[in-house]
Amino acid sequence: MTPAPEHRTTTTATAGNADLVDEAERLTVEWAARVLEDPEACAEDNFLDLGGHSLLALRMSRYAMERFGVEYDLMVLFETDLATAARDLVSRAGNAATGTATDGEG
Repeated sequence: MTPAPEHRTTTTATAGNADLVDEAERLTVEWAARVLEDPEACAEDNFLDLGGHSLLALRMSRYAMERFGVEYDLMVLFETDLATAARDLVSRAGNAATGTATDGEG
């Protein structure tokens, strides 16, 4: 009997990865808008510039962990726009799924 395939939130297929990046970007903006109470937040905005702080970033990371299995890199979330933070999140999720460590993790 063949074992059931392992459930993963990421995919190595290019089209699938693009879909995942799009989803992560959409959700990142949605979550930022929710935690910051700013319905006008967009992918080009910076979390800190919108009024974000560490406690709200932790809430965002909890949402990301529940959906993608990894948290945001807070430095990326604080220093870049939301779209970049979303792409980094997908990359981190892919690395976690394949067991690849980055920046001394693992």
